[in-house]
Amino acid sequence: MNRLICALYRAAPAALKRFVEIAVERSVQIPYAGVAHEPEVFLRKTSRARIVKKYLHKHWLLKWRGQSRLELGSAADAKRLLWIYTGKRNFGDATMDMSGRALLKGCGFEIDLFTLPNLHKLFEEDDVFQHVYSDLQQLAGRRYDAIVMSEFNLPSIKLKARNFRALPYVCLFQYFYGPDRNQTTFSYAAVNHAFSLGYALADIVAMSKPYLAAKVGTRESVRALVPNEPFVALAVGGLDTNRTYGRWGELLDLLDRSDEPGIPRHIVLLGSDNGLATAEALLRRTFSTLKISSCVARLTLLQSREVAAQASLFVGADGGLMHVAHSTPTPSVSLFSDREPPYLRLTEACRSIGIQSTGDVDEIAPTAVMNAIRTQLVGLSSGAAPSGLAGLAGPDKPGVAA
Repeated sequence: MNRLICALYRAAPAALKRFVEIAVERSVQIPYAGVAHEPEVFLRKTSRARIVKKYLHKHWLLKWRGQSRLELGSAADAKRLLWIYTGKRNFGDATMDMSGRALLKGCGFEIDLFTLPNLHKLFEEDDVFQHVYSDLQQLAGRRYDAIVMSEFNLPSIKLKARNFRALPYVCLFQYFYGPDRNQTTFSYAAVNHAFSLGYALADIVAMSKPYLAAKVGTRESVRALVPNEPFVALAVGGLDTNRTYGRWGELLDLLDRSDEPGIPRHIVLLGSDNGLATAEALLRRTFSTLKISSCVARLTLLQSREVAAQASLFVGADGGLMHVAHSTPTPSVSLFSDREPPYLRLTEACRSIGIQSTGDVDEIAPTAVMNAIRTQLVGLSSGAAPSGLAGLAGPDKPGVAA
């Protein structure tokens, strides 16, 4: 079949070939310099026929629903906007995809968010969005000048056409589909472009980091759980075995035996229900110098963020809580499996050392994590250790393998 398609493509008129090239380019290439992504990797395992088919489906749906003519070149002149995010359901991706809104803080826009019900709690205390909705009935009577669409996917196009048919819109990620990318930097670059903010792309890359906010009440609600001494926040548990680290006990033994004065003696465990078994096992262990306390399954995501914000260091594997922690000023050590290139998950502003395994994240040696902790907290290392953002593995970025 692939040979047949290739033969048909070679025999096609020049205009059709050009259309295919445009469709593929708009689907797999990010038009902003400095936004890391991997189109070549995606193209090696995905046929151009499939890419063009998806592009055409979205392209013609926009035309059929009368939406193509309503697209704006810029939302800079709109004052009241509704941002529609119906993309990925998990907290980590949503945090990264939406992070570019940080550029709009204090710019005079009145922006509401409509999102998936499970993401409502992640953004309900936001200081950029005035209101957060997850039920269309809540939008009755609301008036907007324009819509912000995160991407052209079928649910968002249908939602826009059905409920906001006549409103103009901007779309941040357009037809981009498939290749792995640095979602945080992409979000900042797309918002900068869509709102004509005028930042240089080099500045966008430098300032990009996940963005979340919480109200004073959330900060106060965790005050009693935050130690009155320096501490390390440790994220335990996970949904995906490939990204769940199970060698925390070995790491705590190394911390317990260390005598560096810059390393805190108090460890606070963070996580959801899937980390309870690990937390209980760690609490049963005996240490000479370490004090362990657990907030696992006791806090909301935003409350966990507030605890991480007050830690000396956050340590955790790739997942929602890691990205949430990166929205704080706290430096971190981030653990990745072989499937997750750190340079596509971290930015300079995250202040994180990324360590990538050659297999599952559990294969990362606790000594490698300990070295990174030393580097972050006391600038010491017992061996070859990452510095700065040396853990960002990718093309021309070998990173730290464990």
